[in-house]
Amino acid sequence: MRTDSRSKLNIPLQLAAVLLCLTLISVYLVSGLYARYATTQCISKAAAVAEFSPLASFTEDTWVFDSDASQTAYSFEYEIKLSNPSEVDVNCGLEITFPDDMLSGAVFTFNNTIKENNNGTAINFGNFEDLSSGDTTGVTKILKITINKECYDRIMSTHNGQNNSLSAYFDAVISFTQID
Repeated sequence: MRTDSRSKLNIPLQLAAVLLCLTLISVYLVSGLYARYATTQCISKAAAVAEFSPLASFTEDTWVFDSDASQTAYSFEYEIKLSNPSEVDVNCGLEITFPDDMLSGAVFTFNNTIKENNNGTAINFGNFEDLSSGDTTGVTKILKITINKECYDRIMSTHNGQNNSLSAYFDAVISFTQID
């Protein structure tokens, strides 16, 4: 009698095992259907970055001259050479900054624009020239600085009465902006 009861108890387990096997087989067969309808698209694009290397150089970087108290004004010209060997068009800008008030009252002339150093911090000439890409010959601009007798005396007083030359300091920064 025991064997009969065990065989009756095994029937539900056997049915569950058969159903599990059938479920696994159907899942396997159905899962293959997804792969049949999938598409793959492969696109390869490389980003191109243009070279950006415009150049600016000053042919004269120091203004040294004999002091002569009889003159009413002193001036000097800096030659700025600009070129654009890069692959993009650029716009050039000029800003002059001062570390001290030594050149207070000095007059700067650039690109037919005249500006006086009144506030002693910076003079901005803004954008002044467009350079085409690959322009290696470039352009030459002149920056002229003129100081009056008052500015001259201020510089001389800081040099403790030295009478053979004078010097003052300013930064001329050429900026380049890509033209879209």
